[in-house]
Amino acid sequence: MKNLVTLIAFCCCFCVLSASAQTGDYTIKGAIIDTASKTQLDGATVTVLSDKDSILQKYTYTNKGNFSISKLPAGKFLLLVTYPEFVDYSAAFSLNAANPQKDFGDIAMILKSRMLKDVIIKAKVVAIKLKGDTTEFNAAAYATQKNAKVEDLLKLLPGMRINQSGVILFQGEQVQKMLVDGEEFFGDDPALITKNVRADMVSKIQVYDDKTEQAKRSGMDDGQKVKTINVVLREDKKRGVFGKADAGAGNDKRYAGQVMANKFSPKEKIAVYGNTANTGSVGLGGGDNSKYGGGFSDYSFNGVGIPVARDGGVHYDGKWNQDKQSLNATYKLGGLDVDRQGSSQSKITLPDGFNTTNSNSTSHSHNFRQNLDARFSTKLDSVSTLDVTASNSTSNASSVSDNNTTTIRGNGILLNNNTTHNSSNYNYKSGEYSADYHLRFKKPGRTFSTYGYLSFNDSKSNDYLKSKLNYYNDSGNLDSTRSTQTDQYKPSDYNSRYVYGNFLYTEPLVKKLALSFGMNFSNNNSRNNQRSFNRSASGIYDVPDLLYSNDYSTTNATHNYYAALRYSSEIISAGLNGQLGSLQQKQTDNIFDTVLTRKFTVFRPHVDFLYRFSKAATINFWYNGQTQTPSFNQIQPLRQNSDLLNITIGNPLLKPSFSNAFSFFYRVYQAVNDQGINLRVNYNFTSNAIVSNRMTDSAGVNTYQYSNLSGKHPNTWNTYLEIYGHPKGSSLLLLPNINISGNNSYNLINNQLSKNHNINYAVNLPIRLGATNYSYSVNLTASITNNQANLTQLANNYKSYELEFHQYNKLPLNFFIGTDGDYNYNAPNRVYPTALKKFLLKAYFGKAFLKEENLKITLTGNDLLNQNTGYSRTNTSDSFTESRDMVIKRFFLLTVTWDFSKFGKLAQPQKP
Repeated sequence: MKNLVTLIAFCCCFCVLSASAQTGDYTIKGAIIDTASKTQLDGATVTVLSDKDSILQKYTYTNKGNFSISKLPAGKFLLLVTYPEFVDYSAAFSLNAANPQKDFGDIAMILKSRMLKDVIIKAKVVAIKLKGDTTEFNAAAYATQKNAKVEDLLKLLPGMRINQSGVILFQGEQVQKMLVDGEEFFGDDPALITKNVRADMVSKIQVYDDKTEQAKRSGMDDGQKVKTINVVLREDKKRGVFGKADAGAGNDKRYAGQVMANKFSPKEKIAVYGNTANTGSVGLGGGDNSKYGGGFSDYSFNGVGIPVARDGGVHYDGKWNQDKQSLNATYKLGGLDVDRQGSSQSKITLPDGFNTTNSNSTSHSHNFRQNLDARFSTKLDSVSTLDVTASNSTSNASSVSDNNTTTIRGNGILLNNNTTHNSSNYNYKSGEYSADYHLRFKKPGRTFSTYGYLSFNDSKSNDYLKSKLNYYNDSGNLDSTRSTQTDQYKPSDYNSRYVYGNFLYTEPLVKKLALSFGMNFSNNNSRNNQRSFNRSASGIYDVPDLLYSNDYSTTNATHNYYAALRYSSEIISAGLNGQLGSLQQKQTDNIFDTVLTRKFTVFRPHVDFLYRFSKAATINFWYNGQTQTPSFNQIQPLRQNSDLLNITIGNPLLKPSFSNAFSFFYRVYQAVNDQGINLRVNYNFTSNAIVSNRMTDSAGVNTYQYSNLSGKHPNTWNTYLEIYGHPKGSSLLLLPNINISGNNSYNLINNQLSKNHNINYAVNLPIRLGATNYSYSVNLTASITNNQANLTQLANNYKSYELEFHQYNKLPLNFFIGTDGDYNYNAPNRVYPTALKKFLLKAYFGKAFLKEENLKITLTGNDLLNQNTGYSRTNTSDSFTESRDMVIKRFFLLTVTWDFSKFGKLAQPQKP
């Protein structure tokens, strides 16, 4: 641990020193003017690039048309000047001991609209442009392999990386949205872009901070930003057909097949895809869909079990009437069958010891779902816009499961045994509809917006429950007086209707300060009718069981008023806003004719502050407060007997809690050497927290009830430091980081307060090296967790280590080879006396054919060491669990992949 921390400190110093070593005392200056009006252009971007490889050296912005850049090293450079609506200006220059300063004088910029058609500007391909807050990469400056995808291009861009989990980061910040030509593609699913759009189709990669969807809907800037990548296609690739198809078969009857076809034109994009596999791939992006939380893979498959997936989709994106109207629509359908089998052992904490629960389960589930999403946008006139969205979804599912659970006392004597069999058929449909209207007044900054939303959810299910629960006395003998058997039919019918609306008005007070105010309201009505029927002597389920039947009608109504002040300048951005309102709840028990009503006051303050030291160095601070009202499940839950060993009862006296969240982020990025530092600190605490009280009786039955915690404040905190960059003169990329996190949580066990203190230390050292014909990466992680609990001496302190590596090489004659490995080691501790370790190794070998190398045959071996055992360990504040589940083990797959494309030709060649 100490050695890894020392290594991180060394890397930090190395980055700083290497950056300092490359600066000098050379200076350039000049002025940027408009050729036509002879006026100076304020805010133009002035960039200095290396003449040899176009690597960014330094940049600045003109102040009243003037610029000056100092501390440049000696060498040959390229000056690039950019300004909106003007033609880019570039000029070569040199700095040395004889010429330590370069004065460009007045640089005349030409409007694009005035540029003569016969003027040809021959300029060197520039790799990076800075346009305000947008960083733009020229794809032509980065060489990729034939048939490479967008993912391969992103890995080459300075400041861009894809971590071992598949998450895209730019300058240390996670990319949350990806677009194609500014539009969503298959519902904003990054995997469908990065895995399937070809790199040679890309003209530019633009990275910028977008507003959150909530801010867009409400019109109120909440200070939160969404890191966004926009993939801009080349003009000659916007008209044509392209796609990919692959099919694979292997041992153990494994198979996988995928196809995607796209037809693009300047005003339309049409795409279709299909997927079928039993190898664990769910959706076109395969397992990568789950990394982004997108795709059509939300069938509750998390890598546990043996899946059979089939899904497909169609996407349309079109514009017309001079781009005043547009339609973006996606239809997806898919089915997933999963067989599961597993076992687990849990140690349940008690004030005087613990009980041990052993479970064995098997299940089969089937789910078929369809989605249709559409967005229509129109410009009503020059100052107003209207967006209308519609989304409909249907689902049909069924499942069968068997479970056997045995609980043993701390002294080894049998406590209880529960055997259950469940079967269910489920039908679901939902719809969501919205309209968003925006109006800009004549006065700059004065706006009005209104937003409306409504949704419905309807579901029906038919469930059957069979269970046998046996209790045992202190001697381990069967207690027949308490043992129960259940054989019931449980039909249910659920529906809800939700309506939401808001409006917002923004008035600029002065040039940099604006006031916003508005209100919103919502109403949610639902009914949950769950009945239970016992089997009669005739074998028919016709005997009502009112004790475990539920028929609740609920209403949630909110009214909120909010106001916001925002100050914005080139250096400082600060916001203060608050939302004050009320929540009214009403719950009616239609069986026992009782009514429960509650009313709460809701307050949500927010503060954010950003200070820009430069375009590459910023400090951010956020505070968010929120009233958290108790849910109906905490106040009055549904009565159930599906698990008689774990019962939840309500507490109608619950009061709201209030959470406070503080965040700090410091970022500095040196584009010259692609080096940077990110520091994040988060701290959250909750007042009047709602916590669980678990009462465990002598028979091992757990009864849960929620209550407010007084005098204590549960909290969580996290500190994350990341250093990344290239050592001087090397293409090696180092990304060391350290993460320290902790929490203090509380709950009640048999009315005794249980305090749990956890702290985790994690050090991560990723190393990456790559080019067009090879790529290597290694990632080493070490983690130590210390747990302390006042009600038990069974502290679950543990250490874990993980080593991940990747290798790819292109060989002569178009052969290629690669490996991916993941070694995990969890050390033994007081709870688990044996170590848990596994080494997952994947290797592949193949050959590319045809002139464009667009036909490939690949042999892949998955889990070559056959160590994917399905073992896992988890813990909560009052339990420790070790599980073993059925998973996909070693198999081999022979795959044929074909990339196809045919694009139209431009009337005139593109400029470089």
